[in-house]
Amino acid sequence: MLACTPLGVWLYEDPRVTVSRVRVGAGAQGAAPVLVALDVRNPNDYTLSTSRLELRLSLDDLPIGRMDRDSSVSLPKGVATMALPLVPDRATTPARLRAFRTGVHRFVIEGRATLETPVGRRRVRFAQEGEMAFGSPASPASAPAGPGGSR
Repeated sequence: MLACTPLGVWLYEDPRVTVSRVRVGAGAQGAAPVLVALDVRNPNDYTLSTSRLELRLSLDDLPIGRMDRDSSVSLPKGVATMALPLVPDRATTPARLRAFRTGVHRFVIEGRATLETPVGRRRVRFAQEGEMAFGSPASPASAPAGPGGSR
């Protein structure tokens, strides 16, 4: 997509979003029980910003939580990691979350970001699925178990 400006031509490419990790917390008071960390790759030569973020997480085909938030987050050129707290679904009980604290589980992330760019407002959809190891002794956060498929 191209848009002319008084100084030249803006070239724009949508950012790519991938799951960095998912952390299922111990359910401590005041702490978010589920955090999703996304790596956002902005291939443009300029900073972008979000005006809205939406995200849904399922683990082992069970809906876990969501995030729908109007917010402004700066996305610099290159890769930035965003940690996002999810609001658990009504069926996501503490016992269900405990079941995901260890082992390898299948994840599905679907989301949409509304971006403010020099060429106008853009809605970027993203989705990824794969398997992820939880409770790894090497790290307090979960890390991908292997290559996850993107769709």
